[in-house]
Amino acid sequence: MKDNEQKKEVIEKQFQELLDKAKELYPDIDEAIATLNNMTAQTTNLQDYLNLTLQTPAETANNQITLA
Repeated sequence: MKDNEQKKEVIEKQFQELLDKAKELYPDIDEAIATLNNMTAQTTNLQDYLNLTLQTPAETANNQITLA
């Protein structure tokens, strides 16, 4: 357990160092990441909407009886 905690601390420290260097190179990186996350969420919502609109009525309402 102690080894895992030490490895985790080392990885977190390395990540923070990389993040600090990235912020030096790209000062607006936080805004860019937020924009990309928002775009990803909107894309997922749009894909879900399109999947719903492409379903047949029998797939969207399970209280209907299909007469064939």
